[in-house]
Parts: sequence; C-alpha cells; structure tokens
Amino acid sequence: MLIDINLLPAKRKKSVPFWVWLMTGIAVLAAGLALFAAIHIKQGQVERAEQELATQQQLRETLEQAALTTSNASETSAEQLRQAAAWSQARRLPASPILEHLVSLLPDRGFFQAMSYTSDETMNLTIQFDTSRQGAYYLAQLKESDWIESASILQMDTSVDETEEDAKKILELTDGLPRYLVQYEIIFNEQAVLQKLEEAKK
Repeated sequence: MLIDINLLPAKRKKSVPFWVWLMTGIAVLAAGLALFAAIHIKQGQVERAEQELATQQQLRETLEQAALTTSNASETSAEQLRQAAAWSQARRLPASPILEHLVSLLPDRGFFQAMSYTSDETMNLTIQFDTSRQGAYYLAQLKESDWIESASILQMDTSVDETEEDAKKILELTDGLPRYLVQYEIIFNEQAVLQKLEEAKK
C-alpha cells in the first residue's frame, strides 16, 4: 500500500487588493450618477418642451379669443352707430332749436351740466344754479313755455350739506355761495314745437 505524502506547503489564494475594490466601487457609482444625470436632463428637456407647447397653445387660444372679442366689439359698435343714426333721422324734433329755447329761459347764473333724451319727446336736463330759488324760477319758466307739455324737478343737490357747519363757515369767510344742481324732466309738445319751427321759417 502506497501513501502519498505532500510535504510542500499549501499555496495561499491571492486576495484582491483593497484599492481595486475601491476603484471598482467608484466606477460603478460614477456610472450610476452619470445615468441618473442623463435621465434627469432628458426629463427636464421633455418638461420644457411640454411647457413650451402648452404656452404656445394658450397664446394661440388667447389670440383667437382676442380676435373674436374685437370682431364682436366692432360689430356691436357698428350696430350701435347704425341704431343711433336711425334714431336721429327718425326724430321729428331737432335738437338745436330746442336747446336754444331752453337756454333762453335760463336766469343769468344758470349753466347746463348734463342732458339726455329718455324718449323722442322726453329730456332729462341737469342745470347748476347759485340758489335754489333760481331752480324754482326756471321750473316756472319751463311750465309757461308753449314748447313744453310738462316739466318737473326730479332731484336737487347742493355742494354744501346744511349740516356741515365747517363748510358753511368757510363759505361765509370767503363770501362763497353753495352751488345747486337741479335735474329736470321735460316733456315737449311735439306739435307745438314743429309749428313754432315752421312759423320761424316763414
């Protein structure tokens, strides 16, 4: 019986140096970071592209809406002008002679502030006076006019509240006068006005 006896020392397995593991780990980490950065950059580019597309879409919708609004506004303005022109042509009572007549009835310290028609024969007229008595006087003049069917005071306001003592004292010191704004409703006698105008032409 043969016995094989190996008296040589056993070979030790070679171990991988630490720096190799370190370099490998660094390389793997660097590759992971590079991949993550690439994905993040790509995602950012996609988001920016989507935002630009949404912005362009919103801008286009805004421009379309603005163009539609402008078109509608132009059509509305044109229609209002046509209606105003038609109303003006349909009016039988000319404005200029009526205004001249109303001015001729004013006292010395009466000033027109506003005027508007509520119908073909009805006018709202706002006039400034120095005293409330002048406002009452003008109402009497309107009622006596052959051109006017009826007249009434809708509202009377003053520039100084009667309860404001300080304001009243200032007016007294400066010899100032409160101003009265009187709003009238005037209904014209259409037949009488047209007759007066025909007589004036002769």
